[in-house]
Amino acid sequence: MDTDRIKERFDLVASNYDSQRRKFIPCYDDYYLAMVNFIAQSFGEPKKVVDLGAGTGLLTSFFYQRYPQAQYTLIDISESMLEVAKERFDGIDTVLYRVSDYSNKLDIAEADLIISGLSIHHLSNDDKQKLYNDIFQKLPENGMFVNFDQFNAESAYVNELYNKFWYAQIVDSDLPKNEHEKWLKRRELDQENTIDETKQMLKNAGFAIVECIYSYMKFGVLIAQKKKS
Repeated sequence: MDTDRIKERFDLVASNYDSQRRKFIPCYDDYYLAMVNFIAQSFGEPKKVVDLGAGTGLLTSFFYQRYPQAQYTLIDISESMLEVAKERFDGIDTVLYRVSDYSNKLDIAEADLIISGLSIHHLSNDDKQKLYNDIFQKLPENGMFVNFDQFNAESAYVNELYNKFWYAQIVDSDLPKNEHEKWLKRRELDQENTIDETKQMLKNAGFAIVECIYSYMKFGVLIAQKKKS
């Protein structure tokens, strides 16, 4: 992963990252709200949650609403993004922060639930597989990994149609042109896989249950649970 370039480009947008999410994610409510509600309703309550590529803490904030008693560790390479997260969770001592490159070393203790939002698609396939292997090792029996991310369509043709539709929606929004340009620069760093490719990597890591629970064009949510075979 090109850590320096990714850190630089996300540092630039830290202060207004959250306010732009609805413009960049056309399925925002289903993607975040509905899926976190489904996970909270369907699976047990975790004691320890780790957010990989946590950024401003947006994804953690949805889980915190459902699991306020859990302890959270937010990991990101951008200190500027985590500073925004600290403001979001000001006064909450069960939320911890760590500036770290999780693709290099997943330096965490065991966690019941590991989550990630729109981050892992920046990694190469080798780094993704290594990360999934590491995540599997860090989870206890019945522990779960949930990945909210961007994915390619199975065909290059449909994937291009998805991209054109997505880009047109962003252009038609009230997003300032300079912010659109910054986003396109960040897109240059993306290394997306298909959902099926990602599911196979998670199975290769040892996960017995791997499922896509949500998909809307470029956006998907995958769960992977560690169970005995």
